Amino acid sequence: MSAKPLPPPWLLWWLTLIIGGVCFFSGLGDIPLLAQNEARRALPAQAMFATGDWLLPRLNGQLYLAKPPLLYWLATIASHFFGAVSEWSTRLPSALAAAAITLAACRYALSRYGPWAALFTAQALIANTSFAMFARRAEIEMLLTALCCGALLAVLRFIEDQQAGRRWILLSYVLLGLAILAKGPLALLFVTLPLLVHALIYRQARAWQALRDPAGWGLLLLVGGSWFLAVSLELGFDIWQATVQRDMLNKIHGVTAAPEPLFSYVLWLLADFFPASLLLLAAPLATGRRWKDNHRLAALLIAVAVPLLIFSAFSDKHAKYLLPLYPLLALLAGKRLSELMTTARPVWQRLLPALGLLMPLGYASFYTVAEARVFDYRYTGLMQFEQWIASAGETPVYGYLSLDERALYYARRTIPMLNPAEIEQKRAQQSALLLLVDNNHLDAIAPQADCTLRQFTPYLKRHKTLTVLGFGNVCQPAAGKASGSFVD
Repeated sequence: MSAKPLPPPWLLWWLTLIIGGVCFFSGLGDIPLLAQNEARRALPAQAMFATGDWLLPRLNGQLYLAKPPLLYWLATIASHFFGAVSEWSTRLPSALAAAAITLAACRYALSRYGPWAALFTAQALIANTSFAMFARRAEIEMLLTALCCGALLAVLRFIEDQQAGRRWILLSYVLLGLAILAKGPLALLFVTLPLLVHALIYRQARAWQALRDPAGWGLLLLVGGSWFLAVSLELGFDIWQATVQRDMLNKIHGVTAAPEPLFSYVLWLLADFFPASLLLLAAPLATGRRWKDNHRLAALLIAVAVPLLIFSAFSDKHAKYLLPLYPLLALLAGKRLSELMTTARPVWQRLLPALGLLMPLGYASFYTVAEARVFDYRYTGLMQFEQWIASAGETPVYGYLSLDERALYYARRTIPMLNPAEIEQKRAQQSALLLLVDNNHLDAIAPQADCTLRQFTPYLKRHKTLTVLGFGNVCQPAAGKASGSFVD
């Protein structure tokens, strides 16, 4: 006896999407930059906006080619609409990317597995710790996620639908090229390699057609390689040697003494998708046998398994590296929950949708009401520092050895870094200078300073401080009174 079909949950579907919009966009620019990587993405946009140089990203005045510039370009475009580079304009690309891939995943689930799968897919994404957080951060990962998943879903549309035209292949390659322009050739591991494994296993003619499309590869090289070629022609091809060594080879082989365990990514995925990850306990063997014979589901499983295995072998592991897998995992969770809904008891048929709606609502409430209070220790000192340095006028300001990029962003100026020998040279050349020092280096340099002018606490962490040391005339009482801002 077959289960009675459930009515489509359209009201819940629209409520979930509205909650997702609140979660991704509400108060997006109200909180200062919370992570060092956010500042690393905001600083090049700040430089592009100020100088008009869109080809060569710069960080604190130095050439910065560690990542391709697509996110910087999008943030700079948004900044032109708002009139300045801000937290809102730098985070907007991530929020839009999260909304776009959520809608795309829902549409894919709706067309393949039905409205209940689409509903649960959206809820599994929105109520996901890492996905919701990176949707609100000025970082590359969410943009990469949207482009890689968009490219994969587009090519799967061509493979699975005999009526789908070649335009889906071309769209996939364009999106993949943009993904390369967002974070480099790494994007191929999320799209091309899983597609190749799928084609080798199931030997579908349309999969091979997609992999061998010459126009598609031409579009990928044109879109994804244009910036790399332009920079190489401008600066020479040797410019990439250090980037390849630092951002690719070191992450594969590792330079740390204690790399994360092989199973780290599995644990992070289970935690981020909790409680949806409990679905693994619901008849896993029977579900696996049934799904492996379904080419559509098998394609998603392969697209998750291949990057997971490869990245698990790398020494350098970070949970965000696998964010492009999250929409695919949400699709699988949505499909499995929709299956359970059709056979569940009436009480569970009421409980699952209610829980599915309450969890995204909880995330939206956190980001709307609580986030600023929870993380205020990260930016309280920064805001005080921003106000202070704006009053420093023409007095030279330097950093000692290194500074967190968040301080550089809120300084709104280039701050050169000095070592002890360079400090002595500057003292001989200049009658006054200010030196910014964090906790890690304060004890080493403080005895050489003429005075301590300001301290900003908390600075990025609860018990961390940014200290302003003075050299020369800035330490004289008359100078302090004249400036009205240097001395506490």
